[in-house]
Amino acid sequence: MPFTAILKELVESVDGAEGAIFLEADGEAVQWFAKNDAELLKLKAAYVALTTNLCRDVSQLANLTTQGTMLIAYEGASFLVNELTNGYIVMLEMQPMANIGQAMYKIKKTTEKLQREL
Repeated sequence: MPFTAILKELVESVDGAEGAIFLEADGEAVQWFAKNDAELLKLKAAYVALTTNLCRDVSQLANLTTQGTMLIAYEGASFLVNELTNGYIVMLEMQPMANIGQAMYKIKKTTEKLQREL
């Protein structure tokens, strides 16, 4: 299944989701799906990737697990980020009222699909 189709399926399966993007560890967009402005999604994702990398570095310094799911919440939007085993990142952009529990379950399944496609 192509990456765009996997990301579209994620967005359409989560109440309140706005877009999803598959990134390299440095924040470079590999593929994306957005309900609205794809360029804005890519810009936001680059900043979220920087935040993710900083959190990963701090986790490593503290001898904590470095792979998992992280929720980053800003005024007006939230981003759920999940890391793949090879350094790639999948990010889901959501409205403030989005179903976080549903999103966490779905992003995990999406991460597994993306991992199999690599």
